[in-house]
Amino acid sequence: MDHFFWTRTPPGTPAMSLLLRCLLSALPLLSLASNGYAAGAPTVEQALGLKPIQTGFQYDTPTADEAKRCSIKAVREGKSTSWVVRDAQDRVLRRFADANTDNVVDTWCYYAAGLEVYRDIDSDFDSKADQYRWFHTGGSRWGLDKNQDGKIDVWKQISPQEVAEEAVAAVKTRDDARFARLLLSSDEAARLGMGEALSEEVKAGLASARQGFVGLIRSQKILTGDSRFVDFGAGKPGVVPAGADGSTQDLVVYENATALIDNEGTPTQLLLGSLFRVGDGWRLVEAPTVDSSGPKLANVFSVPTLSGVGAMGSAPSVNTQALLAELEKLDQQSSSAAGAALDRLTDQRVDVLEKLASSAVDKSEQRQWYRQLADLLSASAQTGGYKSAVAKLAELERSTGVKNAGDDLPAHMRYKRIGAEYGVSLSAEKADYAKVQQEWLEKLEAFVDAYPKSEDAAESMLQLGHMAGEFTGETKIAERWYTRVAKEFPQSLAGRKASGALNRLNSVGKPIALRGTTLDGAKADLTSRDFRGKHVLIHYWASWSDPAEDMQEIAKLQQQYRGKLAVLGVNLDTSRAEASRIVTAAGVRWPQLHDERGLDGPIATDLGVMTLPLMMLVDDAGRVVNRNLYTPDLAAELKRQIR
Repeated sequence: MDHFFWTRTPPGTPAMSLLLRCLLSALPLLSLASNGYAAGAPTVEQALGLKPIQTGFQYDTPTADEAKRCSIKAVREGKSTSWVVRDAQDRVLRRFADANTDNVVDTWCYYAAGLEVYRDIDSDFDSKADQYRWFHTGGSRWGLDKNQDGKIDVWKQISPQEVAEEAVAAVKTRDDARFARLLLSSDEAARLGMGEALSEEVKAGLASARQGFVGLIRSQKILTGDSRFVDFGAGKPGVVPAGADGSTQDLVVYENATALIDNEGTPTQLLLGSLFRVGDGWRLVEAPTVDSSGPKLANVFSVPTLSGVGAMGSAPSVNTQALLAELEKLDQQSSSAAGAALDRLTDQRVDVLEKLASSAVDKSEQRQWYRQLADLLSASAQTGGYKSAVAKLAELERSTGVKNAGDDLPAHMRYKRIGAEYGVSLSAEKADYAKVQQEWLEKLEAFVDAYPKSEDAAESMLQLGHMAGEFTGETKIAERWYTRVAKEFPQSLAGRKASGALNRLNSVGKPIALRGTTLDGAKADLTSRDFRGKHVLIHYWASWSDPAEDMQEIAKLQQQYRGKLAVLGVNLDTSRAEASRIVTAAGVRWPQLHDERGLDGPIATDLGVMTLPLMMLVDDAGRVVNRNLYTPDLAAELKRQIR
């Protein structure tokens, strides 16, 4: 039973279900008047080891010393029984309840300052959580997880403020699925009973919403991983009464809503457009923006005077709507295609994107489509060897339409062409990797000379520092490029990464800062007592870096140097659930810091981490002794360092 707790499997998994069934099976036999517990009763430590499935909220977690003064007790609640954990001040910390009296926990509750702030719920009593609710200071959200995979599928209840907060989080983490959950569904739109004119406006906004969101997260440079949601901004909501403009029922709407953001000390807004009330929730109907052009949906309360131009811009034409629908269909088909079939679909997607770009009236919108086209061509060449990409990007670079849409676009086309050429060369039969790599680096250097001020120059210099310098062991070359990026583009992501890489390259003999939140929702800090006086191996990894072999070797060496070697994992997956699955499967027990922003988050950027896996070793005085370890060298390095 202890084994199951220490794997810290989230509620909803077979291991945790079995554990809780074992624990709760003794509940009806407990005498609440007695101070004793049945043999199967959980300890405080075990109960506090359970973590909520969803994250992003604060709940009380006592320190190891505080936990020693906590208590756990079975409490009758009507016909059912709950395990209740209280702190030394008798405030509730956790409550694990059996709602349907079958002696199995089906409700997991978490508290802050004595108030419940969050709850995992197994509503169909199959030992898997399928609902998540927030309460009191935690908020008012209520999410449904229909396939019980730990991810919310639909918001049953969510306030406008929480929609705004979720929208900001989706942009920061580049999470298309998280944004899509905030959109009005076609079924919900039908139930709202909108008049014909407004219904068409909403359909147009929804048709391009996901594509617009993808364009936003690819192009926007304003919001960073450190941007913080502050508040929801809007006037008071209005009502389109039943009967007005063909509506069949009252429609409650916020217009021109915004998410107010603290962007590292600078106030910023994410423009959300209109929010529609659906039952106990609110929904977006178009993609947000960060520029002054704003969302495109016409004013809801100006429907009678619609003339094709809304409050914030023109609505998509019928032709544009058709192209967007076709593009969405092609995107879906491409996700499961390969080989020649994928190339044909890519040809069609390229054609549709060109038509969208050429038909766009607004320059910023035209720029967005051209950039998306360039990104598609380059990515297709690098992942699938799509040979047409190189010629097409060269043609676009010379195109008058591209030049008219923005001065930076020809440079972006050139940069993407370099990436496409690299991908096609690597996919060639009997490719000479060293030669292809050298040609790619030479082209990047030539690009920097030709376009030194473009935003892609910063990324090019970062790649040169990493691949031409650090990767080949040429530290001086790496430092030269990193220094230039950090100096010339200090506010860019590339500039911050370069500055972090310089810190890492020069970290030997110095202490480093590393702290954050773990996959379990706890706090971990390299300077805390958990690591003090020990050598610490820092292991940066993600699911796509094949971490299993590394973890096995690290676990073996930690056992060998028990008490002298601590390990701190740093996971950079966007999916917390995927990372937790790998940790559980590997059976590792050391803390795992997690940043859903991945390689672009501060936990990676502060040390310029650009490739995974990466391992660093800190000595028992807290100073770095090796800034770049590989698994085959790990045992020998530890033998040298640990006496």
